Amino acid sequence: MSRDRWAKIVWVFTSLWMLVLMGSLKFGWLGGFFFDSSHAHVQGIDFFPVVRAFLNLTAGRSEFDTFALAYGPYATWFLYHPLLALGIGPLLAAFAPWTAYALWTAIALGLMAASAFLVMRRSDDPLRRALAALLILGGFPVYIMLYVGNVQALLVLSITLVLVSVDAMREEGATRLNRNLLLAGLLLSLFSKPAVLAMVPLLLMLKQTRRTTLKALGIYAVVSFAFLVVPALNPAPIPWAERLQLAAHPAVIAQTMNVYTNGFVVTPAMKDNAVHWFAMLGLADFRLQHVDVYSLPAFLDGLLGTRTPDALYRIPAILVLEMSVLLLFVRQRAQRLEAALMVLMAASLIVFLSYGLVWEYHYTGVLPIAALLLMRKRPSALEWAIIALGVVTWLPSLYFAVRTQDSTQLWVQTVIRLNRVVPVLLIFILLLIRAGSAALEGGLQTRPVLGDEPAV
Repeated sequence: MSRDRWAKIVWVFTSLWMLVLMGSLKFGWLGGFFFDSSHAHVQGIDFFPVVRAFLNLTAGRSEFDTFALAYGPYATWFLYHPLLALGIGPLLAAFAPWTAYALWTAIALGLMAASAFLVMRRSDDPLRRALAALLILGGFPVYIMLYVGNVQALLVLSITLVLVSVDAMREEGATRLNRNLLLAGLLLSLFSKPAVLAMVPLLLMLKQTRRTTLKALGIYAVVSFAFLVVPALNPAPIPWAERLQLAAHPAVIAQTMNVYTNGFVVTPAMKDNAVHWFAMLGLADFRLQHVDVYSLPAFLDGLLGTRTPDALYRIPAILVLEMSVLLLFVRQRAQRLEAALMVLMAASLIVFLSYGLVWEYHYTGVLPIAALLLMRKRPSALEWAIIALGVVTWLPSLYFAVRTQDSTQLWVQTVIRLNRVVPVLLIFILLLIRAGSAALEGGLQTRPVLGDEPAV
């Protein structure tokens, strides 16, 4: 059978499977695969706070005062960049909560489809393109992302934009289109979930991406500063002296500005827009042993029955930074950018390995990595291994195998996390190995390479 024929079969399967996913949001067909849908029943819980944030701001209250009004039956605490509410809220706030949730679901699917399209452009093989769409659109983490209404699709698109742009630079050079894709990816993440911050050191080191990254950081700094000093954008500010005091004492942030430990009470300091950045600083080491948490710290804590050292989870970021510096000494441009792409992929996985709170929908961020590697004409054995591990994250977690057990038991939580955390840890390791291999193939020299193309 020809590859075109197989591609059509995959497209038909993908279409039917997406109908199942969408139908399950209404009728619960896949509910038994997730704690949230089989026990917690919290559909839309991550979407409603985004609209609440916008409604709060229009009423002269802090965006982060999530529980000051009722929009939707429940909500998690809004903790994104304050600009996000102004980007999404005006589109959906006029609708009834469940209607707005349905519209956001359609928008999120569109964002995931855009990610798939960007990846598919990297190949002309019809079968690989079809499989990439299935990988990005049809994964079980995608379903739970849509179920809770999280804005994770924005981050998936941003990561895809960054990776695709660098991959294209490797082959085509730093064209205007590739620079614009990179800029869009960086800004989309910075103004929602700033996961790309882990990529910034490497992007600043590469001459092909340096100027675009500096431009993104400049825009981010100006807009973020406006959300701190403009009263209409920050209705409940705290003094700069208090902000500086908190920034110098992350432990105080962790103790006093954590809704998981203070009964979901939003204190006055937590209503200042600066809380978005404080949370990144002070809550990174917070651990929560809960069936819904899928981080490496939670996995190892549960497996070993003790709180493992925080320093252990600094290692992934250190390794990424060391590999980033190594790339400055790679002689050949193509191999330098190949290694850089692998390091950027690894950097996007740091959140799973270092951050305490990782939910299952976060694993949608793994899917573009596997799909982009699949687009290569001849993936290496190591790259095929990464793709296979990505497919494991596409599949359901092992929750369905132990769903009848007491979910508060650590052994149950460890089993559930097994085929989420372990594959991502292995992908991270393999990506760094591939980056090191590409760096050696490109040849190392004693002086850093300042770039062989004009700055962009």
